Amino acid sequence: MHQKLPKEIDPLRLAQNGLKFDGQILLSDMPRLAKSLHSDSGLVDVALAFDIDEIGTPYVKGEFRAPVSIVCERCMLPMSMELSVSCLLAMVVSEKFIDKLAEQYDPWLLENSEPVSLSKVVEDELILVLPLVPRHTEACLPSEAWSTKLDYNEDEEDQKPVSPFAILSSLKKQ
Repeated sequence: MHQKLPKEIDPLRLAQNGLKFDGQILLSDMPRLAKSLHSDSGLVDVALAFDIDEIGTPYVKGEFRAPVSIVCERCMLPMSMELSVSCLLAMVVSEKFIDKLAEQYDPWLLENSEPVSLSKVVEDELILVLPLVPRHTEACLPSEAWSTKLDYNEDEEDQKPVSPFAILSSLKKQ
């Protein structure tokens, strides 16, 4: 079911009602993620399913996909990549409940009963899958940049390096 995504949600109420959402969010609505991107143009495909499991834990299952433009750390040129996230977040109202969660869940701490910005939740998950050092999979630098040979003059190769302690040997001879 494809529908317009709400800006803010009450996740516990959505879980109680077992609601599902499909839609898109603008990358430009995610300023923290945009700081790591070359361009904030584009859309994030979002699929969310809220529910409560058999032991009473409210959770959300999310699938997010976003083609993004990011800067390669080798050549410093923009490159395209797709961020893809699958998450299963259990909603907890206090940190003391985090240790009691089933292993398949990541905790989502809801500190108060105020509505939550949906774009911030999606943004958090996308930030977690950003590569630490983005780089092209193919060689993106010219072969000269990969050379380990240093460019020496032949005259410099023949000369021995002067030791900083050479002056001490002359003092020893006196």
